[in-house]
Amino acid sequence: MKFEIPKEIERELQKKGGWSNIKKRLPADEIKQVEKVMKVLSYETRLRILYAMAEQRMCVCMLTELTKCSYSKCSYHLSKLKDAGLIKATRKGNYLVYSLTPFGRSIVRHFKKYKPEVKK
Repeated sequence: MKFEIPKEIERELQKKGGWSNIKKRLPADEIKQVEKVMKVLSYETRLRILYAMAEQRMCVCMLTELTKCSYSKCSYHLSKLKDAGLIKATRKGNYLVYSLTPFGRSIVRHFKKYKPEVKK
């Protein structure tokens, strides 16, 4: 497929080895990983859990009350967050205590720092 590129952009592309070189350099594995994390973060319940865990480690009973979810639904959300590397679980006696991983903490810090611009 042939398309026309503005001269200014064409010059930039030439300095970088051309359009096909740009396309080849895209990090496919990284993009897939980011897509997975973004899908996990697209649920308000999971974001609520992350923001709460930025304040305090929690057990499932606290999270079910926070999210108003059943135990099984809350566990489902926790497993998605865990699979994405955002939270971890530690056994403390009869309890599983959930907390943010360094990656999860960095995501929440990023969201708090860079608020999206909302058009009014």
